[in-house]
Amino acid sequence: MPKENPETKSKPSTNNNKNTVLVNNNFNLTINLGDSLNVLALIGGIYLIRKISKNRKQKCKQEKM
Repeated sequence: MPKENPETKSKPSTNNNKNTVLVNNNFNLTINLGDSLNVLALIGGIYLIRKISKNRKQKCKQEKM
């Protein structure tokens, strides 16, 4: 008497395999303007300080003459 494995028995059935793949391609570009504005303000401040100091030095030289 052969033994029957219940695993080997298969019943006819239908397979509803739906492979749906959703792809969302999003590209985000964020630019932080805070840092660049601070650098520009620093450069502008240095430029103004140098310009003002040059003007004062020239005025002092002209007064001494």
